Amino acid sequence: PVAPEALAGAEAFAAATVSRLSGDDPGVARKTEVFLDKQARLLDLQAQHLEDEHTARLRHLHLSVAAAKRKRYADRMRNGLYTCIALIALGVLIAIIRMTVQAITDHSLVVEDFTTPADFAARGITSQALAEDLATRLSAIRAEANSHSITQSGEIRSDQADSPKVQIPETGLSVDELERFMHRWLGHQTVLSGELRDEPGGQISVVLHIPGVTPIVVTGPTTDLDRLMQAAAEKAFAIYDPENNVKYLAGTDRSAEAYEAAVQYVQSSAVATMPAPDRAHYYGLMGGFDLDRRRALSTELSAVDFGPRDTTNWWGAASISAESGHDQAAVSFYRKMLGMKQSDMVSEDRGSYPRLMAEAHAYIDRALGDFAAYQRTYEAVLAPRQSFGDVYAERAYMAAALHQLTRSERQLSRALATGPIDRTVQEARWYVSSAAGDWPAALSAARSLAGGVEGRGAPGPESEVPSPGSDTPAPDTPPLTAQELRLQTVYRPWLAYAEAMTGDTTSATALIFQTPTDCYLCVRTRAKVAAAAGDAATADRWFAEAVRQAPDLPMAYYEWGEALLARGDLAGAARELALAHEKGPHFADALKAWGDALAKQGHWSDALAKYDEALQYAPDWAALKQSRDAAASQRG
Repeated sequence: PVAPEALAGAEAFAAATVSRLSGDDPGVARKTEVFLDKQARLLDLQAQHLEDEHTARLRHLHLSVAAAKRKRYADRMRNGLYTCIALIALGVLIAIIRMTVQAITDHSLVVEDFTTPADFAARGITSQALAEDLATRLSAIRAEANSHSITQSGEIRSDQADSPKVQIPETGLSVDELERFMHRWLGHQTVLSGELRDEPGGQISVVLHIPGVTPIVVTGPTTDLDRLMQAAAEKAFAIYDPENNVKYLAGTDRSAEAYEAAVQYVQSSAVATMPAPDRAHYYGLMGGFDLDRRRALSTELSAVDFGPRDTTNWWGAASISAESGHDQAAVSFYRKMLGMKQSDMVSEDRGSYPRLMAEAHAYIDRALGDFAAYQRTYEAVLAPRQSFGDVYAERAYMAAALHQLTRSERQLSRALATGPIDRTVQEARWYVSSAAGDWPAALSAARSLAGGVEGRGAPGPESEVPSPGSDTPAPDTPPLTAQELRLQTVYRPWLAYAEAMTGDTTSATALIFQTPTDCYLCVRTRAKVAAAAGDAATADRWFAEAVRQAPDLPMAYYEWGEALLARGDLAGAARELALAHEKGPHFADALKAWGDALAKQGHWSDALAKYDEALQYAPDWAALKQSRDAAASQRG
């Protein structure tokens, strides 16, 4: 095709030629004109052809664009379909993997249908109803055990035929049936079946069958079916999860049964064939429920010897030491825990590792007087695991320890309102009242706590008052329950001190000498009661004994320093309070008392420094602020 610029040039050339030749020869001019007419028509045709071609090209371009769009849409649809198919396949694969993993790790207890006599079925006591009832009872036992255990028991469920089913096409199976098959094939389920039998003389028997175990048979009157089902459920749970059965019995205030169950399990072939570290773990379990706490501590230490990398063994030794009043040993054992790794624990206990570490940090912080650090640990890890009442009670204690008196009273009020008013709340009453100097209220709280366990086999008064370090301690009869041990090591010391602070030092002295002499709080309280009675020599002897028992803890040094300060021995008080600060560098009470001793000596700048340091750890302590302002005024 001829370009538009060429056509324009040809026309200009033709016009110039016609103009030049027409003047020379008319014939030539005519021929030239005809020629030029033909050329003009040719040029018109060529121009029309160009326009038509342009239109065709535009149409072709539009069609190409539309075709490209259709192809792109089709590609997207195809890719989307492939993606959906791939996602569905991936989902099915994930579901199969998940189902397989769940099956392999399944250690649940499955309750199958009962068989029941016809007359029971006619009364509505059907096989399905009994299976559901047994599963419910077992689940309640499991929940109780888990609430007292760091090892969570496996699930318990009823295996009912009317559960919802989703059919798998062209297989004749449902997803439920496939899952059940995989759990039975790959898992470690314990399948329990049962029957109800009529017995002569109006008796019935609940019989439970667990593969590989002698049938469980519980017999009683026909009218006592509820009790029989509960007894059968407890026996079944003891076989299914003997470790957590111990926790269940202890949690339902059956300590003697718990210890017996622990001993039987430890002596069983299942434990005897375990490697030493695993076996040690279960010895620790036995020690945890031994009513003889001294023997229990020996058992726990044996567990530590054979399983020294198991955190729970150290935790058991620490917790028993703490409840026995052996604070120095408890701190040492908890510190050992802090060097343990989660991977070193028995596999089923590893989930408890964060909580056990938090408990270790919390106990050490309390023992060293670092209540702000304790508060942080408690709120971050421990509080979310407790009931509202216990959380408010613990917050009341922490606020009292930090001398936040208004906040402590507010938290105590919430604990009382949330309820129930149990041992934890009563202990919070003691802490709040004693921190506020309300000794009549503290006396009332201590009497309530002691009265709750008095008369349950607790030791009576001694005929003689032993001296510090005597080989004949105040009563060492093993307590019948953990509460009675707490009566000896906590409640009686609190009650004796409250009596002394309300003026009855005679009763306080008689009471405190009913407590053990290997108990840190008991010995410190003997010293404080003697100090309140004006017997400085006896007070000093018992304070020295407390320091001997726990040389790395600040409380005895602090209380001894307070007693020396009260009797005017300023140099002696400063000495003991400096040691208290050395042992518990974040203990605000020791710093304030040290500042008070320095202030009485006229060392105002040094006293001000101690007050300022104490304010870092107890910034809301009103009395501390007053002492600080007085020291600043005197120094100025």
